[in-house]
Amino acid sequence: MKNNFVIATHNTFKADEIQNILRFYHQWGEIYTDKLPRQHFPSESTTSYQANATKKAIFISQQLPGANVIADDSGLELAAFPAKYGVQTARELAVEVPDGQLNRYLIQLVNGKSRKFTMKTTIALAVNGHISNIARGELTGVIAPEERGTNSTGFDRILIPDGEDQTLAEMSRPKRISYLHRARAVKNLLDQLGEVK
Repeated sequence: MKNNFVIATHNTFKADEIQNILRFYHQWGEIYTDKLPRQHFPSESTTSYQANATKKAIFISQQLPGANVIADDSGLELAAFPAKYGVQTARELAVEVPDGQLNRYLIQLVNGKSRKFTMKTTIALAVNGHISNIARGELTGVIAPEERGTNSTGFDRILIPDGEDQTLAEMSRPKRISYLHRARAVKNLLDQLGEVK
């Protein structure tokens, strides 16, 4: 059965990615601003992916009775810099890389150090203001020494999953989705709901 999910985010790139992943699994999603005026989300935690995802999902769910509202929080963790990024990835990188050249910055950052990374996503599903499911996805691998691939954008051009020699952006869509941390979290959620056979 196809589920309709409302995505609680202001990040249109993230919303597009989640919508594409949901379609891959024969589900449907739309950004919450298709149903509500833009809202001011509760302030985020600096310590917990789950707390951040939960706050956003509950907040929008309370305004859309009966809707399946999902929210995610994601982060990059680097073996070479264990005290950096994680839950605060987007905020820290926005300060450190004002020109937006994130891939170039990260390649230089790990040059001569461990290139190992972990990408993590937590997704919260809320219905009628209550959390019904928490799902997680994770990807580990190494940061490539240069950007490669044209099948995707962003970090996908520098992330090489463990056991592979291609970046995510060099892979076909089905293969890439099998690795994406956010896609793994979506699949984990759909598995919990009995929607992936």
